[in-house]
Amino acid sequence: MSRNLVVTGAGGLVGTELTAALLPAFDRVLLLTAGEPDTERLRRRIGRVLDAAGADGRGLDAAGAHGQELAAGADGRAGLLDRVTALPLDGLTPAALREAGLDSVAQVWNVGASLSYNQDQLAATVAANTAVPLRLLELCAPDERFFHVSTVGVTGPGAPARRETVPEAPVWRPDAVNPYVLSKLLAEHMLDNLRAHTGAPVSMLRLGSVVGPDGHAAVQDNRAGYYTLVEMLAKVVARGAVLTIDAEPGNAPPLAHVDQLAASCAALADRAARGAEVAAYYHLGDQTLTNAAAADAVNAALGQEVLRLGPPETALDRAYASVNADNVAFMSCGFRFDHAVLDAHVPAAARPRVDADSYARFVTGQLARLTARRGARREAAVAA
Repeated sequence: MSRNLVVTGAGGLVGTELTAALLPAFDRVLLLTAGEPDTERLRRRIGRVLDAAGADGRGLDAAGAHGQELAAGADGRAGLLDRVTALPLDGLTPAALREAGLDSVAQVWNVGASLSYNQDQLAATVAANTAVPLRLLELCAPDERFFHVSTVGVTGPGAPARRETVPEAPVWRPDAVNPYVLSKLLAEHMLDNLRAHTGAPVSMLRLGSVVGPDGHAAVQDNRAGYYTLVEMLAKVVARGAVLTIDAEPGNAPPLAHVDQLAASCAALADRAARGAEVAAYYHLGDQTLTNAAAADAVNAALGQEVLRLGPPETALDRAYASVNADNVAFMSCGFRFDHAVLDAHVPAAARPRVDADSYARFVTGQLARLTARRGARREAAVAA
């Protein structure tokens, strides 16, 4: 019997990297998209990650996932991508699964989400982020595991003075600050209730903020979290200015390089495939890098002060604080997230780890990409 995988959100930063990491272990991979899918475009995105990971010999191999497959070169890569097909999420039915060649489903990875912070969109966001995973679990009925990607944000932003440890367990003292967080919290509880009462094989993965890969070249962009910080830093560097962020210097928010996150997920997928114990909750984020150390590392890497911690001083500071208020609050998070179960279930080489050097490489690399893109646009405008 073939082992088949279903993934939502495969067109995004995490979903693309995750699909590339899991792809070699499955015979067929079905990507579910919010609208009508462009299968070839999705394959190209996954292919770029596979190419980047294979180019420098690190990255996704941390979980031992696909070294042999990629050793065949372009033919092996093409064979992997041929396993990928796609359907619109709204069109998912038992008949559609069979027509896609999936008589059974081994694992489901629900990565997709409606990322809305608009209070006026509360009902729609809650419906999207709670109804979809429940429907997926019912229709796909995975033999091995249903992995639901959540967020450490279900705890709320975590005021700097709240030094509580959040266990790998349901959260009962939430501080839901926006529709996205509220919907993710509700989805966790509904899925956990199903798990407890029906024995459904469900795991919740709470991710911290995701930054670019450290084990291979960046081939994707994002429009949230620390990527918006880098976009603002690009403007600051161009003006010879300094960006001041009102984040607690000594606090360390949970962070993860996207390739290491994918490696952790691949290790958990492998546990499920082997029938080993898989827990109901995991925290995937490293909390060793303080905000002060992160700012120092960026300034040192750029050879000038571009990032400072403190109350907003300029119009740029206030604009960033307003547009990215949730991320600023996240940076000051005082919670510590327990990861004892993750440490027991995932090899050390595949766990998320973000230090000053790797963080600085992410920021400077992304700045270089933004600068190159602006230069290309200017050249195109001149040529036109």
